[in-house]
Amino acid sequence: MDFRIVRLPDLDPFYSKFDEWILAGFHGEMGYLERRSGERSRPPDWAKAVLMSRIFYNDFSWETNAAKGGALISKYAVRADYHNVLRERVSKLLQKMEERRKGLQYRIFVDSSPVLEKPLAFFAGFGFMGANTLLVDKERGSFFNIGGAFLNIEAEDEFQLEQDNPCINCNLCIDACPTKAIIQPGLLDARRCISYLTIEYRGVIHADLATKMGSWVFGCDICQEICPFNKNPLAQISDSPLKERLLAPPLESLYNLDEAGFQSFFEGTPVIRAGFTKFLRNLIVAAFNSGDVHIIYNICRRVKKLKSPLLDEQIRVMESGL
Repeated sequence: MDFRIVRLPDLDPFYSKFDEWILAGFHGEMGYLERRSGERSRPPDWAKAVLMSRIFYNDFSWETNAAKGGALISKYAVRADYHNVLRERVSKLLQKMEERRKGLQYRIFVDSSPVLEKPLAFFAGFGFMGANTLLVDKERGSFFNIGGAFLNIEAEDEFQLEQDNPCINCNLCIDACPTKAIIQPGLLDARRCISYLTIEYRGVIHADLATKMGSWVFGCDICQEICPFNKNPLAQISDSPLKERLLAPPLESLYNLDEAGFQSFFEGTPVIRAGFTKFLRNLIVAAFNSGDVHIIYNICRRVKKLKSPLLDEQIRVMESGL
């Protein structure tokens, strides 16, 4: 785990951009972001510094694995849930710090608290803000999860910030996004993002988006996979071992799972977050996009037995979109 401690930076410009993004409605159904937007501008009163940490997960390429023709699950989700991994590692680090610093006070955050983590990671020197809105390290790419903790200690360390942005003359990620979710460099319409649609969105995915989602059933790595910085040999690293069975598993093996089987198969991974019904909805989309009549017929027969209005309507939308 890579970590750095820096003094608490001024995030006012980032708060303003975040609020504008919310007001534009780009957050879609992620109402928790809107409800907690005010909280994001208030680190604890006692906080003087922030510890930022990251774990990498770029240990395989989709160029070879996508060819299997199975269901695609984002790289970060084919392994133990990073929320738990990062929180545990940050917690152990802080426990060691407590042994040397009496009176240490901290609050841990790992993508689950109202904190603007990417700007904090930027000030910790973890990279520049990429056109796809992700943080990009010039040497080690963007396939990393971040988390950290607010601290009540003084910190003098300042890291070299990325002043230039290599994305200015590059539109690879923007052009590669099949649903055109990246409106312009640094501006994402989450409502069109495959990651949002497969994880956060609770409704029926409209045909104009669903037919462009390919075989992605949880998350999406397209805008990262195309990035030149992720092809650097130094970026081919991982801090958490992957689960081989989750690399493009056959669609048939997934739509035959019942809810208990789903929970068992994905236990301990972020995929559980989607829930059984939404995951089946995503499988329906992937099945129709595969064009395999046998797979389409079998998943439709399987799903209709569940008598789910959401799943039945997703089938109807896909059939109408063919």
